[in-house]
Amino acid sequence: MSEVNVLWQPQAGTQTAFIECPYKDVFFGGAAGGSKSDSLLGDILENVRVAQGAAHCIFIRRSFPQLEEIERRFIEVLAPHFGVKAYNKAKRTWNIPTVTTPATIMLRSIEKMEDAYKFLGHQFTVVAFDEVTQFPDDEVMELLFTRLRSPQGAPTRMRSASNPGGPGHIWVRDRYRIDDVEPRTPFPVQIEDRSTGEMRTIYHRAFIPSKLEDNQILLQNDPTYMDRLEAIADPILRRAYRDGDWSINQGAAFSEFDPLIHVVDDYTVPRGVKVLRSCDWGYDKPYAVGWAFTDFDGITTLCGELYGCGVKPNTGIQQSPEQVAELIRSIEKANEWDVHRAFLDPQCWSEHGGQPIFELLGGHKMRWEPWPKGKGSRIQQLQVCHEFLKVVNGKSRFRTMRRCKHFIRTVPHLPLDRTGQDIDTQAEDHLYDMWRGLLMEGVPTKEMVERMKEQTFRQRVSPLQIEENSPNDYGGW
Repeated sequence: MSEVNVLWQPQAGTQTAFIECPYKDVFFGGAAGGSKSDSLLGDILENVRVAQGAAHCIFIRRSFPQLEEIERRFIEVLAPHFGVKAYNKAKRTWNIPTVTTPATIMLRSIEKMEDAYKFLGHQFTVVAFDEVTQFPDDEVMELLFTRLRSPQGAPTRMRSASNPGGPGHIWVRDRYRIDDVEPRTPFPVQIEDRSTGEMRTIYHRAFIPSKLEDNQILLQNDPTYMDRLEAIADPILRRAYRDGDWSINQGAAFSEFDPLIHVVDDYTVPRGVKVLRSCDWGYDKPYAVGWAFTDFDGITTLCGELYGCGVKPNTGIQQSPEQVAELIRSIEKANEWDVHRAFLDPQCWSEHGGQPIFELLGGHKMRWEPWPKGKGSRIQQLQVCHEFLKVVNGKSRFRTMRRCKHFIRTVPHLPLDRTGQDIDTQAEDHLYDMWRGLLMEGVPTKEMVERMKEQTFRQRVSPLQIEENSPNDYGGW
């Protein structure tokens, strides 16, 4: 198997750092052209070289068509040495001969969680995710992480790679602590020891940045590639693909969000100010509660949040509505907030074999009312959010206090769905749902629009005309 290294060798720099990294869960992410996919291939081949017949590896993309390019690359590297017969194209599986049993490399697509369950009976020495930010959450990765095992004692590891952007941008950024841990610096994943109650480290994760400059083979063979990335007109797209900048999100719905304008330092809400509250309910998924007020200049400020998020991103802490209601009351009492209106998802008024969530959250005593919902309402609400974020003369109609950290962490990076008209609901959008409900106070509902149309019609029709016509001629008024 030593010949494998002759066929594929890591380039100096970040690619070598990725291949040699000893930690269990490593993410190689950043700029386009940084040789991320090829590095996953190389890491798998290194595992085969070391583990020989004990190596069982899987290379994963989100969709079936996305496998075509990496399939071609595997054939280019492996077929000259092991022959095309070593590859079962129908099953997309390589059987690499070793001194014992063949090592296997599977190329697979996993579009939804049901596809991942097919691998529950498998065991792998390497699980490699390419373009992992295309997965909306970490559920597939977490499930396949449990498949990392080797009865023969072969080394096992999780590897992943991606550019910034996509529906999974937020959870990938958070999982590998890209914002708060220096690149190449391992950090521990800890659990509570059931016998002692103390926290103990079970493995380490690490993030290695991908840089185009380290892919000298590409730059020598295609010297104008860097210029093409520099020429990208969209500055956000350019920062994502040219610089591998994880502080932005290519394709973000709210690309106009500017922390220098929309984020302000914490301060005490003035007494007597009317405060709004909004809640997006969740149990298995996070619930999101937010408070805001509007000042004399017409600027709405998010002044508080309560986010029921578990240790894993986009998972709930399964608190009861009664518990959440009590938390809401305690926060409002501690801050002396005078809440005069409160908005809640209309689904919370539905009965499912018991009391509706609306009642369990305190009912009318908590001033709950449903935010507008109906055909086209989500698109309208997205437009309203953009209007509030719009910057004119360096100012915006909306801002958030710095203490609303989960809002700042998630909302600015939410991607659009495939239609481009709404938020991708597979992303961590719970604080966005709370926010759009919050901003609906001054937005007329469908019923209000109908009433305004009716009043306008009455003003345009003379009293004599009204008396001469039957009510049904004018919509039954």
